[in-house]
Amino acid sequence: MSLYDFFFPEQAQATHLRNIASSQRIRGASNRGRTHALKKRIDDLEDDMGYIALLLGSLLERLDDKGVVTRDDLKASIEKIDELDKVKDGKLDINILRLISP
Repeated sequence: MSLYDFFFPEQAQATHLRNIASSQRIRGASNRGRTHALKKRIDDLEDDMGYIALLLGSLLERLDDKGVVTRDDLKASIEKIDELDKVKDGKLDINILRLISP
């Protein structure tokens, strides 16, 4: 505790409160910037996933049209691969896929 704090506690407290408020404003502005950047990344990822889904759907349709792979073949394969992570939920843990990929 400084002598200023000792002799002028109200003013010292006000100074400390101003410092805290200023620090919070700076931290808040930084968080808003990070939040905006994260929202942009999420929007970009959603756009990318939409494009990948469209591309994959088109490829699967063409393979089925040409008789290379039928939809039933794909459904059977999906059911088999879905069980690799020991959870039948229509998804696959990407780390499991990395382990079985060459």
